Amino acid sequence: MHPLVSNISTVTVNLPLQRPIVSSVGQYDKWPFIITEVVLENGVVGNSYICPYLVNYRQSIESVIQELFKVFVNKPLAPKEFYEIGMRQLSLLGRSGIAMYALAALDIAFWDASAKQADLPLCEHLGGSLANVKAYNSGGLWLLPPEELASQADKLRQEGDFSALKVRLGRRELANDLRAIDAVRSQMHQDDDLLCDFNQVLNFTGALRRLKELDNQGLYWFEEPIPYHEFQNYAELRQRISTPLILGENFHGTDHAALSLELGSGDAIMPDLMRIGGVSGWLKTASLAEAYKKPLSSHLYHEVSAHLMRVTPTADYLEWTNWVDPLLEEPYQIKDGHLVIPERPGVGLEFNREIIDRYRVG
Repeated sequence: MHPLVSNISTVTVNLPLQRPIVSSVGQYDKWPFIITEVVLENGVVGNSYICPYLVNYRQSIESVIQELFKVFVNKPLAPKEFYEIGMRQLSLLGRSGIAMYALAALDIAFWDASAKQADLPLCEHLGGSLANVKAYNSGGLWLLPPEELASQADKLRQEGDFSALKVRLGRRELANDLRAIDAVRSQMHQDDDLLCDFNQVLNFTGALRRLKELDNQGLYWFEEPIPYHEFQNYAELRQRISTPLILGENFHGTDHAALSLELGSGDAIMPDLMRIGGVSGWLKTASLAEAYKKPLSSHLYHEVSAHLMRVTPTADYLEWTNWVDPLLEEPYQIKDGHLVIPERPGVGLEFNREIIDRYRVG
């Protein structure tokens, strides 16, 4: 008999970033985390964090989390069933946006509790096995002057002996993008992978021109050159370039993932745990990626995402940043460019209460 779900708590913290984000979608010195803790009747606690980008919307998201949780109180813990119930509950709000973020926060916490109840790491609870996961460092190389990127690239590599980094592109002048690529490559080995992200800064015609101009740079992929919802334009771009095209961090639920794959919008996808609908939404999306034979990489949330990559048949790269590490008692470690999944029940995250109190919002 599964234990009953008892109660919930949520809190938002706004952490300073070691390296501020400077991108086409905005500049951020801090990064918000909404922490959700679900308690079972036997005292087991399942937890999660989500990052809603805009801290001023945290009250709305926390409110939806709390309201949606009322549907599951005093019911036996059943994450897969809860997800389906939650999606039906959200039908009047829409299957995306804040509603999906709230469901994801709960879904991750429910799966964490379920794995802890089974006394297994999440990946083993889901039928996989423990192993290290190939990762790239995404914690810098923003739209900074190219002359600043070389020293930063060296530091990023040394944070975990990484052989893969991601640089942001889409500057006004092509020459400055090329200088940025050269600066980062100057600190990498010849066989290392250099990924890039445009953060949706280009329109279709601008992207067509810029991607063709960069097509000979040997980049691992072009990520989100145009607005994420222009699936048909992505499909057309893909026919005009040879560098792999990837999108997916802005898929809101499996509906977007299915549509994108059906239209052939990319050579690979990268779901975001919060937007895709938590563990349950990811698993559904991983099945779609397998059916379409497309590589799947992750976006943020490297701890939970690493467990899910271990049960994703087409798993490729895990995105890693150190943004959340100050909030954790025992952050996951990087070794030889791979994330090491610790042998702890569930996801195995414990939050630092002193840091929560110091940076708590509201």
